[in-house]
Amino acid sequence: MSTDIKIQVENVSKKYIIGSVARLNLSDEIAYHLRRLIGVNPDILSKVDRVIHEREFWALNDVSLTIRSGEAVGLIGANGAGKSTLLKILSRITPPTTGRVVVTGRVGTMLEVGTGFHPELTGRENIYLNGAILGMSRKEIDRKFDAIVDFSGVEKFLETPVKRYSSGMYVRLAFAVASNLDPDILIVDEVLAVGDAAFQRKCVERMKAIAAGSDTTVIFVSHSMANVRMLCNRCVWFENGRIIQDGPTQDICQMYEQKQLNKT
Repeated sequence: MSTDIKIQVENVSKKYIIGSVARLNLSDEIAYHLRRLIGVNPDILSKVDRVIHEREFWALNDVSLTIRSGEAVGLIGANGAGKSTLLKILSRITPPTTGRVVVTGRVGTMLEVGTGFHPELTGRENIYLNGAILGMSRKEIDRKFDAIVDFSGVEKFLETPVKRYSSGMYVRLAFAVASNLDPDILIVDEVLAVGDAAFQRKCVERMKAIAAGSDTTVIFVSHSMANVRMLCNRCVWFENGRIIQDGPTQDICQMYEQKQLNKT
């Protein structure tokens, strides 16, 4: 495995503002419009009659992480622990609030179903679109095209807009594209859970082959400890937006599973 650093995350935090607006009820709406008739400024009314509740939510809190070329890293933790937020930052979908992130190389991502493909374009067109986004020439994509279609198993639907695909078909094509277009870094979220068990195993084996046969870096988020153990040589455990453990996969998974058992 190469010692080249592919991902450097330094003191990264991500803040979201979450809140709600208490809107006017029917009687208040009637009073609002009546008062407008007598010349009261509606902007003032809207501020008086609506209550805005906002608070800060820190999805990531002072996270630092170094990932090298050829590593296969599993990110584990409960829902809302910060794993997917980190992937979105690494994929340049959202910026960090504070801190610094350096990602070196071509990144292939597979996050939520629906991310990365244009729904109005066909499967064929989306393959070429994603390849172009990754910086590949049409000739490069042409060479990979048959392998992508074969892996995805959607050859009968290549000329169909992907908005008509089932979630399983979409995931199969999205993973085939992301994993076959020679990324330097492959980022895969729990979206594989949409596929059936056989396809999940096929995807994990594909990622394992990528990581073992090249210097491609794989980052994999999953709630399946079996899949994490099968694929990853390193595991990072997130909790409440922070990294609480980082080390060999077997050790970290065992600690995580023990904690889950202690909760029951």
